Amino acid sequence: MSALTPRLLLAIATALLAGAGPGAAAPDPRAQAGKPQALKLADPKAQSAKPKDAKAPKPPAEAQAPDPADLKPESKLGGKSGRATRSQVPLVGGPVAPDDFALRYYASMKQTARVNAELARLHTLYPSYEPPADLYEAPASNAIDEEPFWALYSADKIDELKEAIAAKERELPGWKPSADLASKLRRKELRMKISSLWKAEKIDDLVAYLKGEDISELTEEVDVLWTIAEAYARAKQNEEAVNMFKRILTTSKDPNIRVATVQKALGALRMADFETLLASIPGASKGSNEFQQIAIDITRARIAAYLHDQRKEEVDPADVEKFEAYARNSREANQIGLVAWYAYKLRDFNKALEWFKLAIQSDGDAMIAHGLAHSLRALNMKREAEEVAYAWHEPLVNNAILFLDLLETDLTREIPPFIEADRLARYAKVTMETSSGEGAQGLGWYAYNSCQWDVAAFWFERAVAWFPKDATVYGYAMSQKRLKKEKGLYEMANRYDGLFAKVIEILFPDGYYHPPSPCDQKGSEKLHGPGVRTAAFMAPGPAIIPGAAPNYSQQEINYAAQKNFSYPVDAKPGAEEKRVAAMLKAIKGKFPAQVEMQNPMRFRPLPIPSLMSQRIPAMSFPPAAEGPLRKEANEPAPLVARRVPGVGPMPYEKFGFSLLPGYNGQETASWPPYTQQIAPPGTIWAQQEADPAKAGLAVFDSRNPANARGLPPGGGQPIAGYGQKPLATYGQQPAGGYGLPGAYGAPAAQAPYYQPAAPRQAPAYTQYPPPMSR
Repeated sequence: MSALTPRLLLAIATALLAGAGPGAAAPDPRAQAGKPQALKLADPKAQSAKPKDAKAPKPPAEAQAPDPADLKPESKLGGKSGRATRSQVPLVGGPVAPDDFALRYYASMKQTARVNAELARLHTLYPSYEPPADLYEAPASNAIDEEPFWALYSADKIDELKEAIAAKERELPGWKPSADLASKLRRKELRMKISSLWKAEKIDDLVAYLKGEDISELTEEVDVLWTIAEAYARAKQNEEAVNMFKRILTTSKDPNIRVATVQKALGALRMADFETLLASIPGASKGSNEFQQIAIDITRARIAAYLHDQRKEEVDPADVEKFEAYARNSREANQIGLVAWYAYKLRDFNKALEWFKLAIQSDGDAMIAHGLAHSLRALNMKREAEEVAYAWHEPLVNNAILFLDLLETDLTREIPPFIEADRLARYAKVTMETSSGEGAQGLGWYAYNSCQWDVAAFWFERAVAWFPKDATVYGYAMSQKRLKKEKGLYEMANRYDGLFAKVIEILFPDGYYHPPSPCDQKGSEKLHGPGVRTAAFMAPGPAIIPGAAPNYSQQEINYAAQKNFSYPVDAKPGAEEKRVAAMLKAIKGKFPAQVEMQNPMRFRPLPIPSLMSQRIPAMSFPPAAEGPLRKEANEPAPLVARRVPGVGPMPYEKFGFSLLPGYNGQETASWPPYTQQIAPPGTIWAQQEADPAKAGLAVFDSRNPANARGLPPGGGQPIAGYGQKPLATYGQQPAGGYGLPGAYGAPAAQAPYYQPAAPRQAPAYTQYPPPMSR
């Protein structure tokens, strides 16, 4: 007996594993030769029961020791016994019959039980199939042995396989590969091409390839169909993506595949498209039936879409309530934080505060602390919000920005309130670490309004270097004037001529009466507490007037306010002309004048210790390269400034001075200036300014009646007078505690917290007239 081929050995092994009983279904040897395909679950009854109309020809009686001469039953095709011709045998894989290689093999081995089992399997797949009458006489294969082709198929050598098939077709005209091999080759070629383009992230090429190919053969390749649907979604072809996911859901009966398909769509589609997909599936939108197990996932996605403005409708309260219970039981900070942010989005700040506190106690991260600080600010608990933002300012820059923003409002008041020295020192430290121009100008104005001129100049100098703007440059110029540094004042005025009119007003006063500020009185250096000086910065001391008496009576304050900016200092005839002549004579040769137009102030930030390992050492920065723009900037500037679009008129224009036309030919001043215009609707700035949470005021609506009249629950906070310490409720620790300095989620009692002393009686807030407006 000749040696068996590997293909025959595989068929024998498969038959032994499947069982030799007459009802056992024998697997297709060629199907086993390739890679595993999508699992087909046939009806067990159909496989075990032998069809009545599928009877195999009976083998000869002497099956135990067959004689080749006796194994030739009478053929129904030819009338006489004998081998059928090639044309009488159905072609393997042809249109009239399936691939019956295994059936013929078992017949050649005279294994009747396996012949009947294989015949039952073929009849289940092809009900109209009739076995050949000369089954036991026909050879095991009436076609070309495809074993080499299947070997190439199993090794994924598609190109070599196609070349081998083409060579065989040239050798034997009219020969075609079996239908099984051809269909599996086609599917594998599609699958490999799609996979290669997907892994290479060539999404556009993949979509273009799919539009030119028929993918109907991939119905059972669910993983490939998922890839196709996600590719359409990433290519922004949303309708095709929805249709592909819908196709999988409508053709697949496996509940696990259907649920997994919805989860895939949840991560790939936009929320609006995902809702369209759910609407086409009965029960999916409400998470019923088989989709009940992912109802929480769907609610989570809807909440996230609402937070990112990808969904306009609020989530069903019943679904939110279920998700809240899930989040509370999970004890996961991210799930609890999602509930907190959703409540914050709905302006239910009290609820958001409680959920953010719960998230912090569940090991919430810096972003959770960011939401906690925002909720405290929205409820007008700014002191507490400041503590939370500072405690988490290093892990997340958003908290550092919020920390600087919270205190900046108090720092820039014209009548500076009392702020503790340690708070000012840490504010200065964060400002230096982040190179914040806003923080620097806030410290500058606090020092200036509390008569600390050298400290004000220090911070204004850095504010101009990091974020030059009208109020910042004006503060630096005013500090130079207070310090009697005339050179610095005129350099700033000439450098920013045409841009910041407020700076030019210092050189061209309006001639009207302005009441003095507290810093104009004798002994103003005693109106503030001692500052904090370090090697890197100098923080201003607390602004406080210990027992200072009013320098004006209330009647004088009211009179000064009436004539402020409206009553000239000297109303005698000809006095104004003399004043203008003296003013122009005083600035002659000093303004206009040529100065270096580049900002000479350069300051590096103070490194944050936690980020030192991530930063390049300061001394390793290469010097700036010389370029044409830099050389051009070093040329002397013209004496007359250009008109800047968006800037109002310069103070000297009424005296006959004029500016050169702007870069766009504009010759007249903009009015009103851009700085005085309201931000256009729809811009981020307009939305931030309109947000009541930014100002510490809550919105009154039907969902949150506790926030009526814009006041936090329990009433508003009283305002301390000038030089007065905050009242007891201002820094009072809230019940429950939240993320303050210390370990993650540590109670507030374990962390240092400012407890102000009992308030003392202080003069009224309007005791002193406001200083010169900036």
